[in-house]
Amino acid sequence: MKFTFIDKEELCVFEDGKLEKYQSGYVTRYRENSKREQKNREWKKNSDRMLYEDYLEGNERVVAEITSLSPTVEKNKILYSFTVNETSGIYYKYTDDEKKTEAHFLSSNEERFFDLSVNASGEIVGTVQKDSITSDIGVFSKSGGDYKLVTGGDSKDENPFLKSNEEILFNSYGVGRNLENEFVAYAPSEILKVNVRTMEIETLVSDGKNAYIKPILDGDGNLYCIRKPNEERENRNGFLEVLLIPVRIVEGIVGFISTFVRIFTGKPLVGGNKRTRGGNSAAKNAEQNKLYLHNQTIEVDKELKRNEKTEESGFIPRSWKLIRIPKIEDDFSVRYDPGRAEELAHGVADYCLTEEGALVYTNGKRIFELTEKGKKKLLNVDFCVRIASLQQTKGNLFDEL
Repeated sequence: MKFTFIDKEELCVFEDGKLEKYQSGYVTRYRENSKREQKNREWKKNSDRMLYEDYLEGNERVVAEITSLSPTVEKNKILYSFTVNETSGIYYKYTDDEKKTEAHFLSSNEERFFDLSVNASGEIVGTVQKDSITSDIGVFSKSGGDYKLVTGGDSKDENPFLKSNEEILFNSYGVGRNLENEFVAYAPSEILKVNVRTMEIETLVSDGKNAYIKPILDGDGNLYCIRKPNEERENRNGFLEVLLIPVRIVEGIVGFISTFVRIFTGKPLVGGNKRTRGGNSAAKNAEQNKLYLHNQTIEVDKELKRNEKTEESGFIPRSWKLIRIPKIEDDFSVRYDPGRAEELAHGVADYCLTEEGALVYTNGKRIFELTEKGKKKLLNVDFCVRIASLQQTKGNLFDEL
């Protein structure tokens, strides 16, 4: 059994019970170069003629995140995507080289790449984001350097699964806008299928109340995905909320002053000995008690406390469930009824279906395998919300588009 996952910023490969971890060469070099440049500009901080712009330039903050990771058909290579400040890219990591070298696949200062997935023929699909609201599904050249979009429109399309030479499954959030064409909210995510020859799109799973995320088909045509409520409901005390309004106003003012002081002095408003750990931007947000995942903000500490007495003990809400929907075969089509879904696991951040048919998922703090006897813990992790395996479908899509 083989699968890959991201633990903070580490690229992890689990194969036959053995775990190997690697670092992104690009991110490591970027940080080293940034530190070197900052050191070379330190004299400006002591100059009476130091400008505000010079100060910001000399204290560049490196915001990095490994956004996806996938095995490839070549056993000594994994493919991963990342963002570092304003740059996004895709690289190969060689896992059998003593120096752990890498190979450039694609990079851009205008697009952001994530949700990479590779199938048994080496075909590569992923998500391409060109603005802060919408994203599209792309098919990438095996040799790198190029891609073709197979979806478009005012929607946020993610998590492609290459079903065949002609069809790709994915989940999509419709974009809601007001009369001024300003973004208002996303509609619940649906599971869609696009025929890349005709560009026809068909809805496979939707109910208007839940979001359905990351579709995967098994060899029998059953559909797996993550189902979560479109809006998490919390019991709130209305009277208490009113009483807390003045407190939140003061918190907002203090936060503004703290930011202002940090910008112009480089120091926090209140000192302390609290240490922070490194990690990708998602992990850093989690350490600040916030995580944005699948179009929803999670209060990490609250979820950890809520789940501490359960078997999962992760930071993903238990309402996020991994489900399997059996196919219904009609005379001329196959359809999926979400009402017939079987719930397989709770508190699921991400999952994959391995070559051997094993179902593996993560709740952020642990990785489990689902078996006929129940679930089996494979690993403890620090911060994992991305996991993937080699898709077992075959095709040669890019050359034929």
